[in-house]
Amino acid sequence: MSKVAVVTGGAGGIGQAVAERFAQHGCCIMLLDVNAQSGNQVAAALLRRGAETAFFPIDLTQESEVQAIFERIVAAYRRIDVLVNVAGGSLHRHLLANFPLSQWRAVIDANLTSTFLCCRAAIASMAAQKSGAIVNISSDIAFSGDASRSAYAAAKAGILGLTKSLALELATSGIRVNAVAPGPTDTGMLTRFTGTAEKKATLATQVPLGRLGLSEEVAEGIVFIASNEASFITGHVLNVDGGHSAN
Repeated sequence: MSKVAVVTGGAGGIGQAVAERFAQHGCCIMLLDVNAQSGNQVAAALLRRGAETAFFPIDLTQESEVQAIFERIVAAYRRIDVLVNVAGGSLHRHLLANFPLSQWRAVIDANLTSTFLCCRAAIASMAAQKSGAIVNISSDIAFSGDASRSAYAAAKAGILGLTKSLALELATSGIRVNAVAPGPTDTGMLTRFTGTAEKKATLATQVPLGRLGLSEEVAEGIVFIASNEASFITGHVLNVDGGHSAN
């Protein structure tokens, strides 16, 4: 039976790259994303390539929606082998003194709460089969901070704490839990953030390897740490950032 891989944020740049990489390994891919139009397009492209896939439009910050979707997946496929929590984003940027509480909560929910909800929804199935791999996506900003993105930095740092705690909690159940922390990656979201090619080029100069990362490179790290080749790795944070976090 093909492994069943659930990818949240599957309509975005990194999420799509992860889904495509899993498809190359013959996995059955469940895509979850709030963006129905893009999610359906990604799923259709995977289907044309012969991958077994399904897309579920969902607000991952809503407990009842998350639980219902995971129950549907388990009912249909009888298992979940891999969960990759990509969904999230900066969403709002303010200096802390001017950060509205509602927007702070929105960033925490989109990144940290959604990861918590999906992990919680997946572990019963994984524990029953005594195997599974969870990969949570953090960020190099979890280590460095960012003057206008305190909520995002806090959420991504929280994901690291959650990852390490779950790795200890679930080890005896045969479930591995790791995190991947990308650095500046050339995605549509980064393009919208930088605004101009000049600003993007300036950001690239801050990376020791001298360029931005690619979604496909981040996906390689994610798929590796979820694979059998990484079977003795849990509670680890893999930085895929061109040396950015070493600065």
